[in-house]
Amino acid sequence: MLLPMSRPRSEPSAPSSLAPALLRHLRARGVDPAPLSARFGLSALDVEEDEVLVSPSALTELLEAVADALGEPFLGLRLPTELSLRTYGFAELAARSSATAGEALERVARYAALVHPDLEATLEVDPVEARWVETTPRRPRDASRHVQEYGLAYALTLLRLGGCEPSIRRVWFAHARPPDIAPLESFFRTEDLSFGREDSGIAFEAALVATPMKSWDPRLLATVDALAEESLRGQARGRSFAGIVGARLPALLPDRATLEGAAEALHMSARTMQRRLDEEGTRFSLVLDGVREELARTWLAEDSIPLGEVSQRLGFSELATFSRAFKRWTGKPPGLWRRSR
Repeated sequence: MLLPMSRPRSEPSAPSSLAPALLRHLRARGVDPAPLSARFGLSALDVEEDEVLVSPSALTELLEAVADALGEPFLGLRLPTELSLRTYGFAELAARSSATAGEALERVARYAALVHPDLEATLEVDPVEARWVETTPRRPRDASRHVQEYGLAYALTLLRLGGCEPSIRRVWFAHARPPDIAPLESFFRTEDLSFGREDSGIAFEAALVATPMKSWDPRLLATVDALAEESLRGQARGRSFAGIVGARLPALLPDRATLEGAAEALHMSARTMQRRLDEEGTRFSLVLDGVREELARTWLAEDSIPLGEVSQRLGFSELATFSRAFKRWTGKPPGLWRRSR
């Protein structure tokens, strides 16, 4: 059963793979996750799930609590390589599929809320340096220290996994200086660290942005970008139940995007799912229609993707069926829409 984690009730929840992965990490280190599971409204079975529903506040608190339980003040630095996520995140796949390190950082910045809903990030570039800058505007700076360090480590680790070893000019943190900064110096490979700043970030040599990513995969990128955009829009819709269902559907296309398939992905019955959608004045078919339209527009904007492949990705049995649906959405057949952009 997929349960929302606790606190605060008024804050919208969103599916998170980070929450159950943190509890599994705790167990792998020999610490019983049951007390923290109970504290955050999870059962023992939920620890084994790919995702659970969690509010941003609860996720931030859980990260802090796991660090305390393990006695690891720099847990956020270790998680990007040690955490056992059951599936790749869209932000990670989009970044690793990018052509250059600069494009990878831009995508991680755009999709930062998919890494952790409290994170906001930007990439600033001038002739001297490129700066990855992140904030947690909804949290006190010291209260979100592990989130900030996790975000910095996440971005840097993706570059390293993509075959880039960037030259770091300096690193700064919004939180207060910890008693021991040697682990930070070791991880970031620089002694130029500062604390108590307005935001957190890493400054690289400007040449980094043009460095090729060895993991570049343009076809995968075209698909993952669309999925990440839809997931991001799902968060922005305030996490209504229809938005949660819609955020799951891109990963279920082309074959499993049915009422039953979506219900199974959210660990509920099809009857319960339809009842909750009815309460919001919508139907599953309308949610699926909206997701297909958004993905169709995204993929048709890529001239390299044939119309037949777009149709197939969206789960249509025939190109003619897709063409009729697209004309209903936009007033134009897909080929004409693409040519008239």
